[in-house]
Amino acid sequence: MTLETELKYFVSDFAPILECIERLGLSCTHWYFEENLVLDTADGQLRCRDVLLRIRKGQGGKITLKLPVAGADSSCKQRQEIESGVDGPDQIRVILSHLGFRPWFRYEKFRRICRHGQTRICLDILPFGSFVELEGPQESFHGIAHELGLDSDQSTALNYHELHQEYRREHGLEAAPDFVFEETRKKEFARKLNVKL
Repeated sequence: MTLETELKYFVSDFAPILECIERLGLSCTHWYFEENLVLDTADGQLRCRDVLLRIRKGQGGKITLKLPVAGADSSCKQRQEIESGVDGPDQIRVILSHLGFRPWFRYEKFRRICRHGQTRICLDILPFGSFVELEGPQESFHGIAHELGLDSDQSTALNYHELHQEYRREHGLEAAPDFVFEETRKKEFARKLNVKL
């Protein structure tokens, strides 16, 4: 089990950030596409306990359990995380369904990960916006954000589900749990980012 500490930044354009990353000589993955399925019981037992159970497909399969942290710093998102790679994420979903876990919501994103010391810099494109997510030692965030030209006024400790709900409220849209790309838009991003779907 590890302590996951994250901070997200709203961005409108990755170009200046990618220039900074190149200038710093950071090692990065290629862009890739990710599908995520969040599970819960029919009566929402995990949500009630602030627990997240997720199956992820994208650069291999993963199953993740995120648990709340007592006395967590509210300026960042902090969770205890247990994660393992899985060869068959679809089979894991079937197994968990027999144990009473069913889909709560699903979401998609295009992601590119860069390393800066012990900190992961995740460039994320979601259907409702683009973000830079810093994950690692909290004390590194301010310096890295400054190096990348990120605006501290655009930072948030909210998770993507919460940000999506906020986006829908701000745009007068009905509440909806899933945030997935329309097929045409997904293919356009894949072509632009040279990602195989």
